[in-house]
Amino acid sequence: MYKYLLCWRYLRTRYIALASIISVMLGVATMIVVNSVMAGFADKMRDRLHGVLADLVVESVSMDGFDQFEGVMSRIQEAAGDDVVAMAPTMETPGILRFRVPGGFYERPVQIIGVRPRERAMTGDFAEFLLDEKGNQVPPSFDVPEKFREKSPAGAQLREMDGGEDDELSRAVREQLRQQAREQVPEHGAIIGYALATYHPGRGMPDIYMANEGTKVSLAFPKAGKKPDAGLDEFTVVGYFKSGMSEYDSTHVYVPLERLQYLRNLSSGPGDKGKVNQIQIKVREGANLDAVAERLQFALEKLRPMYFHVYTWEQKQGPLLGAVAIEQSILNILLFMIIAVAGFGILAIFSMIVVEKTRDIGVMKALGASTAGIRGIFLGYGLLLGAVGSGVGMVGGLLFVRYINEIEKVLSRILNHKVFDDTIYYFDKIPTLVDPHTVVSIVIGALAIAVLASIWPAQRAAKLHPVKALRFE
Repeated sequence: MYKYLLCWRYLRTRYIALASIISVMLGVATMIVVNSVMAGFADKMRDRLHGVLADLVVESVSMDGFDQFEGVMSRIQEAAGDDVVAMAPTMETPGILRFRVPGGFYERPVQIIGVRPRERAMTGDFAEFLLDEKGNQVPPSFDVPEKFREKSPAGAQLREMDGGEDDELSRAVREQLRQQAREQVPEHGAIIGYALATYHPGRGMPDIYMANEGTKVSLAFPKAGKKPDAGLDEFTVVGYFKSGMSEYDSTHVYVPLERLQYLRNLSSGPGDKGKVNQIQIKVREGANLDAVAERLQFALEKLRPMYFHVYTWEQKQGPLLGAVAIEQSILNILLFMIIAVAGFGILAIFSMIVVEKTRDIGVMKALGASTAGIRGIFLGYGLLLGAVGSGVGMVGGLLFVRYINEIEKVLSRILNHKVFDDTIYYFDKIPTLVDPHTVVSIVIGALAIAVLASIWPAQRAAKLHPVKALRFE
């Protein structure tokens, strides 16, 4: 019993130990907050990346793609069997987006993706990312509504002529206006990345649309063939792609697959299936993606050696996901050093106590205290310091994570600067994910450091001989 009483007494009276408790507390709290935020971001990123990409992607080595893709899809279905739920052919090519804005033109390099929207929606969360100007979800389609032409300058003039004269000149003018309306609002629709179409002023202000629905945009892209040649066509904005990932929202432009094939000289026209350079594949839930990808790679290698590559969605985004994991590991190592510093503080404090209390230790041993008992006093004191520090740090860290968005708003007002910049991911709040196993590991690690730092002073005190300890007293 005397061991616990002494530990508690030292904890209450030795205020120098408060520095060690605060160090452990800050280290534990910081590690919990950082891990929760990093895990939240990683979880959001994985969900959105998986939503943008299908479970598996079959790519050709050539950007011009391959023909008879339905036969390739049949081979995929045959090789994977029931593991494949849906497939969608895709044509992807780099290009340049251009549209008029007040005072000039807006131009950006983009990734042009030709898809069949309904088929593409069956292979992932593509449809969930399609929005209109008001933020409402729209169906996956490239159809251009007639109302867009009615709102065009030529369409407005046509409405003004409704009910007017019906002579030959009026009919000619109306036909001319209809032609102008078709030019102002092209018949083929395009879904462009949300970040391409908007300007984000920040500071809680709403986004400003530079390319409203019905805007005519031009796309330039390379044509297929031996000689380099550029293709150009015009499309009408019919919706926006908003995944929340800046990498995609600022580069992706979706257009009808058949139209892109035709413009790139990869299709001769209606009735020709044309060429594609990707096949997006949705796999049944619970299937082993790596195993399915390996089977498909083997089957397609027989079909056309060294031409097809099969990737899982994680492999496609391996560098990005790997960078996040490495960053989280490095931060954990650096932050754990805070607790290690607290451990050295405990070591120094306990060494001072041993020197200061040499006589008391000698008296206790002379009265019958065992070597294990003296050792247990210091080890228990170290454990108690670690328990108090890690306990308070755990509670503080979890409370900080719980109210992190409220804290961010307060700090933004105080600093007059947006602490969390939502222009990158379009998150409406800081994502967090508390992993109980990680929290427990952090607390156990802090306790272990506190106890380990107590071992040497405890062993030194336990080895003191009562006669030697009292010799100079």
